[in-house]
Amino acid sequence: MEQDSVYEVKKRRASAASSAISSDVPEDAVAMKRQINLFASIAIIMGSIIGSGIFISPKGVLEYSGSVAGALLVWTMCGVIAMLGGMCYAELGSSIKKGGGEYTYLNEAFGEFLAFLMLWVNFIIVSPGNCAIIAQTFAIYAIAPFYGDCDPPAWAVTLIAEACIILVYSYNCYSVKGATWVQNIFTVAKVLGLAIIIVTGIVFLFMGYTEYLELGFQGPGTNIFRLSLAFYNGLFAYVGWAGMNNMAEEIVNPKRNFPIAAISSMAIITVIYVMTNVAYFTVLSPQEMLASSAVAVTWGELALGSAAWLMPVAVAMSTFGAVNGAALANSRYAFVAARDGMLPTALSMIHIEYLTPMPTLIAMMLITCLLCMYQDTSSLINYTGFSYWLFVGIVVTGLLWLRYKQPDLERPFKVPVLVAVTFALICYTLVFVSIFASPFEAVLGTIIIITAVPFYFYGVVWRDKPTKLRSFLDGSLRVLQKWMMVVRQEVQTF
Repeated sequence: MEQDSVYEVKKRRASAASSAISSDVPEDAVAMKRQINLFASIAIIMGSIIGSGIFISPKGVLEYSGSVAGALLVWTMCGVIAMLGGMCYAELGSSIKKGGGEYTYLNEAFGEFLAFLMLWVNFIIVSPGNCAIIAQTFAIYAIAPFYGDCDPPAWAVTLIAEACIILVYSYNCYSVKGATWVQNIFTVAKVLGLAIIIVTGIVFLFMGYTEYLELGFQGPGTNIFRLSLAFYNGLFAYVGWAGMNNMAEEIVNPKRNFPIAAISSMAIITVIYVMTNVAYFTVLSPQEMLASSAVAVTWGELALGSAAWLMPVAVAMSTFGAVNGAALANSRYAFVAARDGMLPTALSMIHIEYLTPMPTLIAMMLITCLLCMYQDTSSLINYTGFSYWLFVGIVVTGLLWLRYKQPDLERPFKVPVLVAVTFALICYTLVFVSIFASPFEAVLGTIIIITAVPFYFYGVVWRDKPTKLRSFLDGSLRVLQKWMMVVRQEVQTF
């Protein structure tokens, strides 16, 4: 590209940003580097999955499963199902070197139109909306100690949440290694917070606090439909195993690290989630859990006494780490899509010194901040919730199709066909359940997906744009490049 030469790219390098580069990318190239090792990969997956859910709202599983034993069984089975999903994504990540995660896999298997539909929903609502909700949760628990028994005012929550978003996305613009270190630290912190709950629960078990656990399957009971909703709520807490796939071009030794990171992280999370729920039931009755708006905080007040403040702190640290994980992972699929011509060209560029996808990070920060100002962001997510499991099911179906379409593709890790088929059927079942349970939200979500069609034809199909429009777009791109000091990648990294 002609305007790229303005920067004399070869003369501008930051040695710090190039210190951990794999041999497949030249050290002096402006390109995304393989800087994320195995531990950081596990931290990204665990940090993306463990947010506020396990601390705040495990009551949804209890409500729909109808008993203590039923709830624990659902949590365990959800972990097994999530493990199957992680294994499927590990095969895709270890065999397809290109980043972008689900967008890339849909594009490879079924073409750009279906990939664009998923990209559109994720880019404008799902990813930034989820990040905004997590940031709002962080803000609530970060400032709660200053308001005593009163609820923090909405304006204060919004300001702190916006500050959190801007802070996280800003330092992500400057260093991939720095952002992964933050992810490592906060993942360890949130696991320690859960360890406090688990260890205390084990102590209570040895002290004989088993009254509520001994209830077993006693309770109002359940049925097939309510049990499906219990699994829907439980699996929502396990969502996030695709975070590492978005960053496939930055993973060190992906053939080895993808399956190890995916399987080990899902196994660890399953044990943590089940043991955390066991610990909850050593102190909380089913009725108390169902009445609580923040289960971990209520548990802390009863179990930790004067140390109850640890639970709000744990939730705040967990959610901050989840925002960081979202910034790391979500910016990459948009970057890859822009590089493929599915989003504006500016989003496909990286900073010449920091080697980060700065334009994409800034764009996602702005969208997230905008959604964060909307107090009912969760309703937007509800409208597109069913589409998440739909696209995940299609991605795993695509895994099977790629085995037929590209039989010679190297697959260092290969899941049994039965695993992929089972997981895909579970995803489609969740789609059916969500549509049946919330038909209005499903209709609106479908409308949101359909809005992608005109943008697809304008940005992707319509290549031969008028000269004046093309001149304006190219001129705007050059101005943005000079302002942000960004260029296209010099070498292919996949």
